[in-house]
Amino acid sequence: MSQPWQPQQPMQPAPPMQPMQPAPPMGPPGYPYQPGFPPQRQGSGAKAFLLGWLLSGVGATVFALLLLASYEDLSKIGLRVMYVVFTLVLALAVGGVAGKMGGPNPGAYIAPALLAMLAAFMGTCNGFVIVILNAGGSEAFEAMMEHEPGAPAEFWWKGLKGAIALLGLAIAGGGTFGMASVVGRRR
Repeated sequence: MSQPWQPQQPMQPAPPMQPMQPAPPMGPPGYPYQPGFPPQRQGSGAKAFLLGWLLSGVGATVFALLLLASYEDLSKIGLRVMYVVFTLVLALAVGGVAGKMGGPNPGAYIAPALLAMLAAFMGTCNGFVIVILNAGGSEAFEAMMEHEPGAPAEFWWKGLKGAIALLGLAIAGGGTFGMASVVGRRR
């Protein structure tokens, strides 16, 4: 007749633990840290936004002042090249800071990318206004605001030939997001 149970092996004592050896983790199998507290998140979307805002504002101001310093000697091609280079530098700076502060969270890169795009537009428009104020005085500025209040945006679009203007926005936004992604993953 067959046995309803299988014969068991005799129990062997567990091997003695080595002295000064850490105890095995007490968490469930496959869980890399102790239950109770979740792992600390790295990065802060708020810091990425605030520093992106600050750098975008500084970048727009610097570009406006560069336009003021060079408007007498600047050709249309020079203006377009300077705009594209400005948007590239702005994207690298804002994206680097956003990636460093935002960590691996891609949601923290969206607002700095939009701020960089806004800075590219506002830097050009503010540069136009500053040049008008410098060249024609407050009377020219008042006349422009009275008769053509959209002249700064029109300068951005027509002075940079629409395609270059949009290319600059794409470089500023996409470059910021891409740079932030690269820096955030390495962190």
